[in-house]
Amino acid sequence: MPFTQEQVLQLAPDDASAKAGCQLASTSRWLSRSAHPQALWGECRGSGSSPYVTMVDLTNVAFKCSCPSRKFPCKHGIGLLLLYVNDADAFEKKSEIVPPVAEWLHRRAGKSEAKTQNKPPDEAAQRKRADARTRKVEGGIAELRAWLKDVVRTGILSIPQNPYHFNRNIIARMVDAQAGGLAARLRAMNKINFYKEGWQKLFIRHLANAYLLTEAYQNLQTVSDDLKQEIPALIGWNTPKEQVLALPPVYDRWAILSRIMEEENNLRTERIWLYGNTSERFALLLNFYTFNQQPEHLYLPGFTLEAHLVFYPSAQPLRALVKESVALHPAFTPISGTPTLRTLHEQITEVLLKNPFAERIPVLVSQVKLGLQGKTWVLIDGENRSLPLANTEDESWNMLAVSRGQPFSCFALHENGQLDIHAVWMGNHHELYGLK
Repeated sequence: MPFTQEQVLQLAPDDASAKAGCQLASTSRWLSRSAHPQALWGECRGSGSSPYVTMVDLTNVAFKCSCPSRKFPCKHGIGLLLLYVNDADAFEKKSEIVPPVAEWLHRRAGKSEAKTQNKPPDEAAQRKRADARTRKVEGGIAELRAWLKDVVRTGILSIPQNPYHFNRNIIARMVDAQAGGLAARLRAMNKINFYKEGWQKLFIRHLANAYLLTEAYQNLQTVSDDLKQEIPALIGWNTPKEQVLALPPVYDRWAILSRIMEEENNLRTERIWLYGNTSERFALLLNFYTFNQQPEHLYLPGFTLEAHLVFYPSAQPLRALVKESVALHPAFTPISGTPTLRTLHEQITEVLLKNPFAERIPVLVSQVKLGLQGKTWVLIDGENRSLPLANTEDESWNMLAVSRGQPFSCFALHENGQLDIHAVWMGNHHELYGLK
């Protein structure tokens, strides 16, 4: 896999690990260094009596080390891969992988026999749990609808005086009712900038969307077939992974566009946006980790994932699972997007016609520039049409510096009439600039 030094350093969890990894990218620090087309492994001198054993999966980039570091990857993994990139001849070429490394790769490939021996589900117990949860959800929805009506009845002008607590109790009630999707929609209200002119319109839109979703759930038999699975999922019902993995996969070389990590209440949420070069469709890998958990895979912007994906059933399927990963390539192929914002609006309208509950709509745009209209950053196309940006001031200046005022292509999420740009690339340059 032809990595560059910059790409290896991008894998480091922080600047300190990158710096320490550079210091370890020396043959004098390693007692042994072995290379196979699928993996690297070596023994690094450490502070303990025994050397640290470090492994690197070259097919689907991952690291494993016996050191006590909680960082992933640790400095030893970064150092070993950096040394291989800069001096591959310093490694002893192996035709076979040693057993400990082979066992690790075997587990990562999901070929362990223990994983295939699944216990048959207890259908009666599953139905009992589902019925109990349905009652909880319906009770929570009834309370939410009453709360929404009370907010409208009493007025919203006092909301900015208590922006983080006005909905605290109803959010907790939705969590208790196992309606996590509704709880997330209520939390989104707390992120509204109540000091910005026009916040009332956005706030009312959130209230209306939440009420419309509960109305659709209570009248589920009357909605279109596409939305009959979408609406329960938005409420908080999850399709089991086993059912999703049984669906037909989509093979492609998926360009990794952006990776976002968010933390809340000791839970980290990872969102990875992909785009298929052949299928020309978006995919969202959504992963959840506890505070001490580390991501199993390092899917970073600018790389290409060759894999078979399966999509969760939806009116507009986006969320996906990796059913089989073939390889991770350290290269990004520029993607062409819509040439005008007029076309972009037409695409967004088509999505909303099929799924009126869609919030974050992924889009690709080409031949656009960045500009300022008053104090608002906007995206401007060749027809001089503009669309406001949701990016921060720093991100906007960063994009302007990268593009140097010239037309560029970008990946963004459309939400509430604004674009939140996640990545920018220029012309035929294969370097992707992640913004998040």
